[in-house]
Amino acid sequence: MTRASDGDDRDVVVVGNGPLGSAIGRHLADAGASVLVLDGGASLTSASNDMGRIVRPLDAEGREGWTRWNVASIDAFPEMEAASGISFFEKSGSLACGTPAFVEKPARLMRDARVPFDELASGDAVAARFPFLRVPSAHVAVRDDVGGFVNPARMIAAQNALMTKHPNDRGVVREGVVTNVAVDDGFGGATATTATGETRRGKFVVLAGGSYTAWLAAASGLTTIAPPPNPGNAASTTASTTASTASPLARSGVGSVRLSRRTVLLAEVTASDAKGVLSDMPTLKYQHAPEQRDVSVSAGESSSHGANEAMSVYVLPPIYYPGPDVAPGWYVKIGGGANDFFERERWADTVNDLERWMASDGDDDVADRLHDVLVDLMPTTNFLSLTSKPCVTTCTDDGELQCERLGKNGRVIAVGGCQGKAAGPADAIGRAVASQVMDALREA
Repeated sequence: MTRASDGDDRDVVVVGNGPLGSAIGRHLADAGASVLVLDGGASLTSASNDMGRIVRPLDAEGREGWTRWNVASIDAFPEMEAASGISFFEKSGSLACGTPAFVEKPARLMRDARVPFDELASGDAVAARFPFLRVPSAHVAVRDDVGGFVNPARMIAAQNALMTKHPNDRGVVREGVVTNVAVDDGFGGATATTATGETRRGKFVVLAGGSYTAWLAAASGLTTIAPPPNPGNAASTTASTTASTASPLARSGVGSVRLSRRTVLLAEVTASDAKGVLSDMPTLKYQHAPEQRDVSVSAGESSSHGANEAMSVYVLPPIYYPGPDVAPGWYVKIGGGANDFFERERWADTVNDLERWMASDGDDDVADRLHDVLVDLMPTTNFLSLTSKPCVTTCTDDGELQCERLGKNGRVIAVGGCQGKAAGPADAIGRAVASQVMDALREA
């Protein structure tokens, strides 16, 4: 591998320093590659101002790959925190609650993964264990002590610290908003050009820019944006036109990624409640609508992830937000509901559309629905204030994360379609992607 000092060409340039990009960069450096991670700064869709992302062994759709990644990441957290000196994981436990059909498959996969959990056989049993919750009596639940939530900014800082500890500047983080990626025939690799005109070269470039990945790949002429799926054919996906990696890291290609407007609600609670009656509150995945047909879903909603989101919410226990994004205080975070997709036909306007959305307060109607669900779920809790915030998730028609090799000789590797749930398992996903990149480096 290339022995790099600051400013030299790298084995790999990683575009994006979010939960996923930071993990990919760290695991590449651990494997012996020289890595430059380009950080877009406090970009509009970054994790920099969020204090909590859910992480749990259970995957809400019962997908085996996501379950494995969840468990492997949680297992890795203690060593990451100890080695970096940065704490980022709060083990509050997790609860999944809904109809038996909603809970059965995820619970089976947890059992297969040998994750210990308790089963609560009725809504009354849930209320007995957690007196601040009220759910339908026909609901059942599974509870574990393994899950919790991560502070994404601190987790990124931990990954960066682990990457940059290597000698000879093997892992470096630099600021840079990338506007174009291209294969460089003269260099025999690929280049990433920033908005300030700097060109960063690597044998491979990995795109891990979250909401911007599919746009950047298309704007650079490396892929095309697929049309929306046929709502009448749930199996309809657009095949990738370039070579893709193996399951579970690819199905329909990065060009199939769709951006969904999401709204989250921060509900303020008193410090006494946060440290008292709600002190043992787990993270929660809650089915508030019994059947998909009973809720309104966006046209083209075809994946099991989309159907699950339309009838469920996630809720995080009280987390202290220091401001200034919201007034300093303790907040319960709730999100979920049906996807609201940006138009694929407007992919060229992605950046402008994202900027407008992320400058808003989210969708008022969605915030109202989230508030109604939260009050029904936690009727005895006194919520002092409500703040809605915009968010964006990247979704694919098959519900799987995409990892696709693009350009001549596959020198650009794009990773996208996190389904809004990759922050928690990002370390394990980063390890899997890094392994594939290392294979490509050895073959190059």
